[in-house]
Amino acid sequence: MGNLKFYHDEPLFGLDIGHASLKAMQVEVTPGKPPKVMGYGLSGFDASAIQNGIITNPELIANAMHQLFETGLTGSITSQRVACALPTAHTFSRPISVPAMSRKEIIEAINLEAEQYIPIPLTSLYLDYEILSQTEQSSEVLLVAASKNIVDSYFKVLQLLNLQPVAFEPSINAAARLLQMQGVLKTEPTIILDIGSVTTDIAVFDKTLLVASTVNSGSDNITELISKGQHLTFKQANDLKNEYGIAFSERQQRIIDSVKPVLENLVHEIQKSIRFYSERAAKSGAKITQILTVGGGAVMPGLNQYLAKELRLTTQNLEPWKNVDFGKLTPPPDFDRAVYTTAAGEAVLSPREILT
Repeated sequence: MGNLKFYHDEPLFGLDIGHASLKAMQVEVTPGKPPKVMGYGLSGFDASAIQNGIITNPELIANAMHQLFETGLTGSITSQRVACALPTAHTFSRPISVPAMSRKEIIEAINLEAEQYIPIPLTSLYLDYEILSQTEQSSEVLLVAASKNIVDSYFKVLQLLNLQPVAFEPSINAAARLLQMQGVLKTEPTIILDIGSVTTDIAVFDKTLLVASTVNSGSDNITELISKGQHLTFKQANDLKNEYGIAFSERQQRIIDSVKPVLENLVHEIQKSIRFYSERAAKSGAKITQILTVGGGAVMPGLNQYLAKELRLTTQNLEPWKNVDFGKLTPPPDFDRAVYTTAAGEAVLSPREILT
């Protein structure tokens, strides 16, 4: 017993290393009170530092984070313990049903499942699982896996900064956690869209996050298509996207025509996720009833209306900050606030989740 160490509920901060920027946030969570932001900040870096999800230049990203901590924070981040998001596009998650069995047998079952569905050798993966529900006859288990090369490259960055990682998880999980904490995710099955700069994560949430996939296009791709279609510079196209988007205006049809490939592909991928869930929920008759959009690309005018019309589902962009207390800190501008969703979702990770 002399060597037994008990877990202490110590502060941590959330870290989101994106396509060409990193976001950090520390949040104080007190039962019965709104989460309080203690510090946050954003720093850019050369996108070439990451290749296929692997951080190939950890020193460059470590330097960007060091500069953020030195001069770029609003408020302060006091903890060296960090919960870090991994790119959902480079992780795997899949719900599976197994007969009632021991934990050792469950591990053997998820290994077999991973060998069947994940196109990477087991020796190259970190595997984890969560038991979603259990009966005397069977268990519903969520399998999650990530490439060792990717996780180890993130670990190297944190090591260079003398930070202590307490958790790695897909970025979409962090977004779902923040929405759930805000009371937005209740009982109805929901599609969550996390629209980033170069990818869009699609997840099905039904009491827990069931499955996630990624579309290799995001808000920057929409800007590029507007730029090409309307013969504008990237900045001009980005301003046009942010001001008008695909909402009703005299420019609406021309912009929609320009970005149609991205929009149609997004709708197609959402429909695949809906079909996947419907097949699994056929016995219960449960149906997805809504789409919630988050992330920096979700604020484009007209996007939610377009998705609602095409998919015939209530669609809304969520502001997960309405019940978050920034105290005396100046909050990020409204348009920039969405980019902190993942970092905030990591920052509110509870000790219970880390232990389980």
